[in-house]
Amino acid sequence: MEEIWTPYLVGATLFVASPEMMGDAEKLPAILNEAGVTIIDTVPTLLGILPADVPSLKLILLGGEALPPAIVQKWSKPGRRILNTYGPTEATVVATAAEVVPGETVTIGKPIPNYTAYVVGEDMHLVQPGEQGELLIGGPGVAKGYHGRPELTAEKFIANPFTGVGGEGDPVLYRSGDAVSLDADGNIVFHGRIDDQIKIRGFRVELGEIESKLADEPGVAQAAVVLRTDDGIERLVAFVVPEPGVAVDGPVLRAALREQLPPYMVPAHFEAAGSLPRMVSGKVDRKMLKAAPLTAPSADGEQEPPRNATEAALLEAAKRVLGTASLPLEADFFIDLGGHSLLAARFISIVRETPAYAGITLQDVYAARTLRAMAALLDERGVAVAEDLSFTPPPFLRRFLCGLAQAAALPVIIGLATAQWLGVFVTYMIVSGEDLPLLGQIAALLGVYVAIIVVTGLIAIALKWLVLGRTKPGVYPLWGVYYFRWWFAARVAGLVHIKWLQGTPVMRFYWRLLGARVGRDVIISDYEAGAIDLIEIGDGTSFGSKTTFANGEAIGDKLVIGRITIGKDVSVGASVVLGHDSVIGDHAEIGDLTAIRPGAHVGEAEIWDGTPARKIGMVDVAALPPQAEASAGRRALMTCFYILMLVVLPPVSLLPIFPAFWLFDKIDYFIAGWTDISYLWFLPLLTWPTAIGLIAFTVLLMAALRWAILPRVTSGSWSIHSGFYARKWTVALATEVTLETLSSLFATIYMRAWYRLMGASIGKGAEISTNLSGRYDLTGIGAGNFIADEVVFGDEDMRRGYMRLDATRTGEQVFVGNDAVVPPGAVIPDRVLIGIKSKPPANDRMQPGDTWFGSPPIRLPTRQKVDLGADWTYKPSAAKQFGRGLFEALHTSFPAMLFITFGTIAVDLVLQQRINEGDWIGLVLSFMAVAVAIAVVQALICAAVKWLMMGVYKPVMKPMWSWWRSGSKRTRKAERQGQPSSAQQPPRRTREAVPSRLTAAEERAAWRSGSGPPARVAWYQSRHHSKTLPCVSCRPQALGG
Repeated sequence: MEEIWTPYLVGATLFVASPEMMGDAEKLPAILNEAGVTIIDTVPTLLGILPADVPSLKLILLGGEALPPAIVQKWSKPGRRILNTYGPTEATVVATAAEVVPGETVTIGKPIPNYTAYVVGEDMHLVQPGEQGELLIGGPGVAKGYHGRPELTAEKFIANPFTGVGGEGDPVLYRSGDAVSLDADGNIVFHGRIDDQIKIRGFRVELGEIESKLADEPGVAQAAVVLRTDDGIERLVAFVVPEPGVAVDGPVLRAALREQLPPYMVPAHFEAAGSLPRMVSGKVDRKMLKAAPLTAPSADGEQEPPRNATEAALLEAAKRVLGTASLPLEADFFIDLGGHSLLAARFISIVRETPAYAGITLQDVYAARTLRAMAALLDERGVAVAEDLSFTPPPFLRRFLCGLAQAAALPVIIGLATAQWLGVFVTYMIVSGEDLPLLGQIAALLGVYVAIIVVTGLIAIALKWLVLGRTKPGVYPLWGVYYFRWWFAARVAGLVHIKWLQGTPVMRFYWRLLGARVGRDVIISDYEAGAIDLIEIGDGTSFGSKTTFANGEAIGDKLVIGRITIGKDVSVGASVVLGHDSVIGDHAEIGDLTAIRPGAHVGEAEIWDGTPARKIGMVDVAALPPQAEASAGRRALMTCFYILMLVVLPPVSLLPIFPAFWLFDKIDYFIAGWTDISYLWFLPLLTWPTAIGLIAFTVLLMAALRWAILPRVTSGSWSIHSGFYARKWTVALATEVTLETLSSLFATIYMRAWYRLMGASIGKGAEISTNLSGRYDLTGIGAGNFIADEVVFGDEDMRRGYMRLDATRTGEQVFVGNDAVVPPGAVIPDRVLIGIKSKPPANDRMQPGDTWFGSPPIRLPTRQKVDLGADWTYKPSAAKQFGRGLFEALHTSFPAMLFITFGTIAVDLVLQQRINEGDWIGLVLSFMAVAVAIAVVQALICAAVKWLMMGVYKPVMKPMWSWWRSGSKRTRKAERQGQPSSAQQPPRRTREAVPSRLTAAEERAAWRSGSGPPARVAWYQSRHHSKTLPCVSCRPQALGG
């Protein structure tokens, strides 16, 4: 605007250059001089490419982009003024201006008359001089908003919050999105666009700052820097236009920038260019630069030569990861080169591609820090012996026959698993009658449930001995006959609810039934094992949660099975892996998250820790407390108590099905009042509210059991023969038997409310996805925490028959990754990150903001930084919270709804008829067919949910409160919950059409009596006399109706 009207108002001549003139920079100076142009208004880029001066110019107005100091130096002449102007279109162009002279800092000056400017931080408060912030503009030229875009208008045009600070006349301010600061004289220093800031290797970088430093270098006429992705690697590339007669010297420019900028801001490549591509406006076309072909970098003088082959290999791997043409071998991988945890992991993966260096670990990178030090460490260690993981595909016939055998076995395995939920109801229908009172029905239901759990467990043990016998150590071909037998035994072992048995004498008895040699007072928590009957455990040994006995595993094209021998009085921590053929001596101690390699020998009283495991010390056996003892009578009494609880508590978990299916029938009666169609046509309308009710009632039941059994938990040590230990175990058992119903609450906004109800201290906005298992009083999780899946959080320590509990606390905004182990007594400060499969160090080693990774834990000097905005992370809006709450209420109940629906359909349409006909063989065969059909439909639903919600997964980062995250979590939960979560199926069935719509309860009663649907005249009486018929499902508990 000012280019046109200002000349006219003073009677000057307006010279408008044509596109042809603008396109020929060589001729443009002469054209301007011949036209007698005295004032030019253009962008710095265009002025920078003019090959000659224009003597007629008296005033140069520049704007539209950052002004390099080199332009000021080149075009300053006596009697000529240069003004650097600034202003967006939304402020009707120019809002600030400054006269610039050579040798002084280039700024955009101060607001022109009648305009105001403010520099604010993210909190919209004014910043101090020298501190960067966003520029807000006020004045008569500020627009009212964007036409037809009310949301964007509300975001960019805001009410003036600085009334009384000089902006009373500007009711509206425009948020420019430009990063600026104030110098000591109050001038505004332009740094670049906030949304043009890029991030590389976790660091936020302003390209304009790099360009400014480059333009200041001798011989550089113009420079532009872009972030490119070449060969999958992000890197900074500088395009440099040299002065006439000067060649671009990449090494010299790189060395100069290293003295002024952090290493991560030094471009990886310097590309010489005759000119920079420009848009019509005259600004640099960065899109063209990102796509422009690059010349191959010359290595001469750019890279310090490596001293040996090891340094060369590490250097090449670092270049591939960091996208840099040259790297100092003495530079810190994290501080100088901008590496972070993800890049370190990629780096060692590339290094390990060379077999001689396969022994490098993340710990080596974090400890050595420089490429030269890493190379020295590897050379000192010697050439690693690479494990042969080559895979020769087995013959097709062997694979086909094994697959055929597995397909034949799957109906048996799936049928036995389904029997633990659907079979309960079917069996109940066989043994019960209409004449049973409600209490009798409940007693029969609970009795059948216990019987089926016990019988399926005994069947699993029997099948192991019948099909596999005693496992034999050795190496067997994959997909061979012995592999199939081993696979079958492992699958049927999953029918036993081992988490119910953990920490009790019953677990020892179960292991002995499977052929293991287990000593007195051995404590076994939840585990995975390849061959239990090849494990020997001495007296008084204890295992933490999630132990893996890896003595049966597929390696390459072989199945390797071996023994594991563990001595007496051994303490094994949480999430420990014990390799095949390993031997653990008496009194040894294995730390949390430790992997004992196959064939390793841990000596007597040795302490081993880490992955891979290393000896770190010796146990002072004399300082240990004596083994907890108890009389034979007390031991027998405690064993009876555990058996009693294993009989009583799992059925008690069925109690929520009664109020849940009371809700089912109430909804059914309501709908029956205005429709005659069978309830099967709208079954989800009945089962979904029932599923939600089931979850809610189970939460209340679990809370009641917790406070009734264990009203208070404190720090301390208790004998495994004590009443407190038994009560604590009982609460843990109650938690386990209800988790199939409640596990869908993990990582939802409802988890906080549940755990608070259980007595845990949970901060605002905490995201929790792990089981606390009775340690609620000792748990303190700070605001904004994220405790991921399968974290062992404050689990009790077990040693010599004593359980030690201690308070475990986290500060605010702490992240604990999947499968991490947080020991009892840990106090984690604010903003600390504990990596996946990692553990924290001692409390006195942690500081706020630390990042700890691995086992043993190593402090990372830097981690990838992400800023997605508080509204999407820690401070979601009320609308986001409501939307997520509604979505999660539906998706947490979705698995239970499906199984109630499937069970109802299976019983009504298939199984009921076999029962009425007394066709018991047909019932068994139909049951197996239904079980397989349900499993197939479950798999198809999981696949459909994945494709509908997520499509193809791609490497991406999304905030916690985004729709993407909810869809992803929904998909993962659908995949995890392929078995029923809580239980299911009211017995319902429909045969032929009836004169009036019957409720599900009435249809159920009619079919159980074998009379078919009752006539309309009997309908009203049925409303008063029909009985609620419980039925169950699920592993381990069930639903009913």
